[in-house]
Amino acid sequence: MHSDRLTSTHRNPTPAQWQAIRSRDTSMDCHFFYGVLSTGIACRPSCAARPARPESVVCYETVEQARAAGFRPCLRCRPDRPEAW
Repeated sequence: MHSDRLTSTHRNPTPAQWQAIRSRDTSMDCHFFYGVLSTGIACRPSCAARPARPESVVCYETVEQARAAGFRPCLRCRPDRPEAW
């Protein structure tokens, strides 16, 4: 596993967060961001990309925390651009 991307600021998704990711819930954008361990990409909950497996997802309160953990912003949902929210 990619333990270098796991920090004290991450957490596994709660059931509500996982549901938001699976349903691409736009109302949850800016409430949390998630990183995919297998790809190294950080996304917003509403990202249109195929959802990762739950065991590959870690959640962060801010996109800056995800970036500090080594995730790069998704080119599809652009979590690093507030104007895209």
